[in-house]
Amino acid sequence: MRIFASIFASLTLLAVSASAQAPVPIGPRNVKIEKISPAFLTTPEFTIRGTPDKRSPALKWFEIEVEFAVEGVELVDELSFRYDVLMNGKLYPGDITHVNIPKGNARYSVMYISPRTLERIAGVGKPLHPGMIENIWVTISKQGQVLAISSWKDKGKPVPNYAQTPGMLLPKSETPFQVLWWDRYEAVRVPSR
Repeated sequence: MRIFASIFASLTLLAVSASAQAPVPIGPRNVKIEKISPAFLTTPEFTIRGTPDKRSPALKWFEIEVEFAVEGVELVDELSFRYDVLMNGKLYPGDITHVNIPKGNARYSVMYISPRTLERIAGVGKPLHPGMIENIWVTISKQGQVLAISSWKDKGKPVPNYAQTPGMLLPKSETPFQVLWWDRYEAVRVPSR
């Protein structure tokens, strides 16, 4: 009888241990978009010694920062973010995947549009102004399942079915802001080359 009790206890402990290590399923109740904050930023200037000074006029970048929260799970292995920016009647999509996101509020994601792309959107020689931004949508998903969606204006209005111009949004790693605010933003999955 002791042998059976010992085997039963061992199997129970093994089952509990295995279930504790299994990933917790994540759903729409676990992820919330708190805020979408667009901003125009000037190219940062850095001082480097031992090289010639190669200054150019400071240009404007368009930053889209998303504050989000993860609740009910300790750690999410990855979340995919889809940004859709409607400017001057055209839709500009961009995607980024964040990894190893811990539970909590004040989690951040960010994407940018470069000064030259903004010139293209506004029209060469035309002034850049905030009125060009018609709306911004952010969709957070995991393995194709939409967990959260929100827009900057017109909450509840779906992403319009406009022709898309991909490749215009850039992750922070492809901008001069790359070395700034490192600990503010969640880690990004590096695409395999």
